[in-house]
Amino acid sequence: MPRWLAWYLEYGVEGKTKRDQRRQFTGNVIMALSVLTSVLYSGGFFLYDPELWPTCAVAVALGVQFFILPFAFNRYPNATIALSTVFSCAAFSFQTYLVGTETGLYLYLLLIPAIWLAVLGPGKPIHLFSTTLIGIVAILLSVFCFGAPALQAAQQPILQALLMSTSVIWVGLLILAFGYVAFQRAERAEDALEAEHARSEALLYNLLPTEIAARLKDAPDQTIADSLDHTAILFADIVDFTPRSARMTPEDLVSFLNRIFSTFDELAAKHGLEKIKTIGDAYMVAAGLPHPIDRPVHRVAEMAFDMLDALRDLSAELNDPIDIRIGLHAGPVVAGVIGHQKLFYDVWGDTVNTASRMESHGQPGRIQVTAAAREALKNAYDFDPRGAVEIKGIGRLETWWLVQRT
Repeated sequence: MPRWLAWYLEYGVEGKTKRDQRRQFTGNVIMALSVLTSVLYSGGFFLYDPELWPTCAVAVALGVQFFILPFAFNRYPNATIALSTVFSCAAFSFQTYLVGTETGLYLYLLLIPAIWLAVLGPGKPIHLFSTTLIGIVAILLSVFCFGAPALQAAQQPILQALLMSTSVIWVGLLILAFGYVAFQRAERAEDALEAEHARSEALLYNLLPTEIAARLKDAPDQTIADSLDHTAILFADIVDFTPRSARMTPEDLVSFLNRIFSTFDELAAKHGLEKIKTIGDAYMVAAGLPHPIDRPVHRVAEMAFDMLDALRDLSAELNDPIDIRIGLHAGPVVAGVIGHQKLFYDVWGDTVNTASRMESHGQPGRIQVTAAAREALKNAYDFDPRGAVEIKGIGRLETWWLVQRT
């Protein structure tokens, strides 16, 4: 593309919003095509018969107007719309008077509202209505007030047929082009909206349990708070994480945690558990929420063993021992969504606090459970009694080590 043409097409685009940039560029392209059309008509009229010079002059005037429109519209949009609409209607009506209504030149008046719709968009209905009304009035006046050509040279049947064919074909093609561009923009906007909606949906379902996300979508303003009687909570924490993190770069630290927690996420999905959150280097998962499931305590127990196995494999791969403490407890909880800007699904209650204490008062590489969890698991797993342990905030509590599957 020649540099001057690129400059013309991009005139007035810089510094505007993307939407205004597209409209300005569209208008510039339309004006460039209109200038080309005017030049072709002017040259065609003159080559066909020099006595058609008045029509050539009108075509040249239209071409000059189309050429300066981008510059005028960029500085005085409202005045440019009004003056160019009136001038274009007058010019095409005068063309029709010179060469006759049988040439169909008045059909170009149909393009005026189409052009302004493409440039302005649907946001200025008054401008669009007024330009459409002016164009319709000009067409009706041209059809009913003019008849035979005023110029003798324009009365030739061949010229009349040629101009009518050109007018119908060119106007039809331009309207089709405008419609195509408009529908293409609409479909692109719809595709972008659908993609954004899908991304938002995926993010919502990634942050919240599927059932909770669906409830929020159905009733965004409702308070979601559920009481669940049969749940199991698992807490896990990486041993000696603080000194380990001091030796690692930020990138390595994030990669390290991401690898471990991503593995835990896969295990949670495998066992049908709900990941609640990560807190620093701690990981929390639950069974039996947001809706009850069968054997919740067995599910978290199986995940606990799988977590230990996964870390043993990772330790061997990295040639660096990685240990975690795991605590389990079972009982009732309250679960719900808090926040407005950053929604968060969480659980509360003594069951949660006790499970957290089972982890924090545990030992590396071991799974500490309460009496409630042991009672649910005693027929399928082996335990080693730890005895009564002083638990912060709870007091002395009888606990066991979950050792292996029976």
